[in-house]
Amino acid sequence: MLDYLKDITFKANDVFLRAIDILMRNYVSIAGLCFLLFVTSNLSTFLAIYLDSYSIFLKIFLLLLFVGLYFSLQLVLLKNAIVLAKGDRSPGFWGYVPSFSQFLFYILGLILYSLIALVIYSLMYVLCFPLLFLGIGMDTVRYEIHPFLTGVVMLFILIRTTFFPFFIIEHGFNTFKSYKFSLAMTKGNVFRLLMIILLIASTHLLQIGSEVLGYQLVSKILSLVNSFVIIPLVSVVMSIVYVDMMKAYKGGEDPSLMDNII
Repeated sequence: MLDYLKDITFKANDVFLRAIDILMRNYVSIAGLCFLLFVTSNLSTFLAIYLDSYSIFLKIFLLLLFVGLYFSLQLVLLKNAIVLAKGDRSPGFWGYVPSFSQFLFYILGLILYSLIALVIYSLMYVLCFPLLFLGIGMDTVRYEIHPFLTGVVMLFILIRTTFFPFFIIEHGFNTFKSYKFSLAMTKGNVFRLLMIILLIASTHLLQIGSEVLGYQLVSKILSLVNSFVIIPLVSVVMSIVYVDMMKAYKGGEDPSLMDNII
């Protein structure tokens, strides 16, 4: 077991070193897209407040416009990261722009994940209900046990399904097929992916800890690191992992959903 943990730790470190090298050589393009995402998100929030008294039709139009722009930029960032991770030649401006079907499949994938989260959230309440008969207080179950169990299960589901957008943007698969490929590709790689996610989240956890403990200067520094280094790095890291796992993938062209869930 110790050798296995050393192996996945080494692989996770190797991924990060390769991602840092790619990011340093292409920082402007990657960080620029992250900056556009940041501006789009904050501008939409500002306009929602500023245009509060305006026509509902105008607000709906702007909502759809910014939602479309924001998620399209996410797919452009993802496509860019995949191209860099694979070392391919640039496909040109229009090669990065997602098609309408890719955009629609991506949105449907996000909706599907939200529905899964809702089902898991409700199911965990059902599974936690017998704890009340064991003398555990309602508040303990509601605010401690239930959120913890839900978080653990959703983390596992996130790891298994997080690569569905890659198959949409690179291969043009529909939502359901992309989910099946994500499940098939991540089967047997959960611990490796968990290690990578923990490394990615470490600076965010340190930032939260610094805020809680009152170290405001440290928190500000970590916030800058997260904004200008970690967030741009995440897309590259996940793209490298995706490319590596695709090279090692030995499954079929239409993986079975049931065979790859567990």
